[in-house]
Amino acid sequence: MQNTIKVCSRQLFSAFVVTTIALLAASTSAQQMCVTDGDYEPPSETDQIIDLPEFHISLSIPENYRLRDRDDGSVEILHPDDYEWLQCLSNGGVGGHGYYSERIRQIAADPSMSLREQASWTAGYNINSDGSHTPFAAEVFPYQANGVEGYIATSISGYGVTFLGTVPGADQLLEVTASCDCEVDIEAVANLLLKIRPLE
Repeated sequence: MQNTIKVCSRQLFSAFVVTTIALLAASTSAQQMCVTDGDYEPPSETDQIIDLPEFHISLSIPENYRLRDRDDGSVEILHPDDYEWLQCLSNGGVGGHGYYSERIRQIAADPSMSLREQASWTAGYNINSDGSHTPFAAEVFPYQANGVEGYIATSISGYGVTFLGTVPGADQLLEVTASCDCEVDIEAVANLLLKIRPLE
């Protein structure tokens, strides 16, 4: 009798394991994997000019690129593949890595530091053993073109580059960031800045 109970228990446990695996497999196969292959659709040969009055700027981007308003008040410039990746995620797909992102937002000037110092903090910071903070910027370069003036800071990690500066008519500072879970060079932000013009 005891042997019979043990056999039945094993059979029930085996059936449970098989059923669970089958359900997990069905659930995983039903979900679409969202991936970006890195082989981006080329930018359109023609650009669209978009006015962003909240930032006091206009922005020129390829016609096949898109803008997305984010909850933090920033505007994100999306390449076609990255837009499709985000659409896939919003439709219930799954994906395990990030994407290349360009963002524009405004932040308040910090009166306790110079613009160059504040720009160096935009790359993030390290927390030292004594609890103090050190800017995460590797290098900080001055930038000036088309009425936009400030500094470009590169991150020690190499995964982000940020501009912080002034735009005529704006009460706050303009922050322009390019970031990725891959290497990002300074040209990513410099090229984007060249497409920005202050609104008259």
